[in-house]
Order: sequence, then C-alpha cells, then structure tokens
Amino acid sequence: MTAERIAVAAQKGGVGKSFTSINLATGLAHASWRCLLVDADAQANSTSLFYALDDIELDLYDVVARGTDVRKVVLSTRVDGLDLLPSTLAVARLDHEMISMHRREARVFEALEPLLDEYSAIIFDLPPALNAVVISALSAATSLLVPTDASEWGLRGAKMFLEWGEDLRQARVLSADLLGILLTKFESGTRIGREVRGELYQSGLPLFDVVVPKRTGAERMIASRLVIGDEGSDEDINDAYGRLTLEVIQRVNDARTRRGRHAKG
Repeated sequence: MTAERIAVAAQKGGVGKSFTSINLATGLAHASWRCLLVDADAQANSTSLFYALDDIELDLYDVVARGTDVRKVVLSTRVDGLDLLPSTLAVARLDHEMISMHRREARVFEALEPLLDEYSAIIFDLPPALNAVVISALSAATSLLVPTDASEWGLRGAKMFLEWGEDLRQARVLSADLLGILLTKFESGTRIGREVRGELYQSGLPLFDVVVPKRTGAERMIASRLVIGDEGSDEDINDAYGRLTLEVIQRVNDARTRRGRHAKG
C-alpha cells in the first residue's frame, strides 16, 4: 500500500512539533509500520536527535534541488523500522531556490515518489513557516496533524495556520485530510491550560482525545536524545504518544476508507 504521508505542521514555533514528529514516527515503527521521518526544517531538530549534524553529508536539499537519488540520502536510525531523510542548514537555501523552480509545489512529492511503496507512513517535520518548502510538503501530504501548546499564542497560531490551509485547498494545492489538533505542553492545573482546551473543544475542529502533558522529562529526553520506549524516557510522555499513535492509526484508516468511497463514487 502506498505510504500515508502525514505532515506535522504549525505556524508557531515551540509547540512540540519536532518532538511530536519524532515520537509519532517512533510509535508507528513500534506498531510495525515501516516509517520514514522527513526533516524539512533547517533547524534539523529531528535529525540531530539521531545523528551529529557534522556527520550528515546529504540532505533534503540535495534530493529536491540537485536531483540526488533519495535512496542515497535516507539513513537508518537506531529504532527498528524507522528511517530518516535528514536536514541541515543547507535546507534554508532550498526555500529561496524553490521559488524559481518549475512546478515547485510538486517537488517534494516527486523527490519521494520512488519510496512511496516502501513505507507504511512518511512523517514530515515542517518548519514553523509558510514558505515554498512547507507548501510543497503539504501538497505531498495525505494527512495533516497540527500541534498547539496550551497558550493563547499557540491557539491563535493554529487557527491562522488552518485558515491559510483553507486558502491552499481553494487553490487545489492542499488535499490532505485534517487528522486533528494535538494539544501539547498541557497543564490541567493552570487556568490558561483549561481555557485553551475549552476553546478548542468549542471550536468544532477535530481534536485528538489524548493531550500531551507538560513535563520536564520531555526536555530531559531531548537533551539525552531519547525517544518513547527508550530506557530513561518519561513514562507520562511514553503513555501520551503511545495513545496518540493508536489514535493516528485509527484516523488514518478511517480517512483511507472515506477516500476509497469517494474514488468509487
């Protein structure tokens, strides 16, 4: 089956986008889905969790801008069933170069097309921006997951991103199913956390049942380059992303069923 392509995207930084991308990809790999994590962010947070950046010779820039065979760029990780298409600072140049490329919205899909039948899922870790790289990755996606932290700025950023996404749908650039909004860094004991969660519930947007709690253990995991399931990883974070993985699998399967019905119609 052709890989489900899940874009993890948010307009605001600091909402746990890379952490979610990494641990969702890990969770799916633990669930026997062969996964490819595509780091499309020049900050290279996802890449740096698995590799020292000085050791990366080829990255997403080389695949999209230089036509390098994607199979020569993909790296294995220490997580069974999880591979990585890395990023470096060179990806910052990609946005500027893509502006002048013919059919730039299709470039990420075309770069990954040789791998689509080799993976169950491809997870895009996208930068908090509305640039050419993000648009091309969103165009390649079949599903969309939008994380937001429990803050007014995070909520505003999520709403702005979804409004921008609707513009892309009208332009027939984006067709991905919105799997849901994921509330991250949630503290049930704070008023702002409860208010943001309540406003999300009242918004009518599809929300994930699971919320990711705010834990200092998450920062320790990042500092120690740990993913869910690793010895020393935070138990509450493990539980949250384990449950998110199950929800994503269910929602992806539901979306595929709907697509099948529409195709038959």
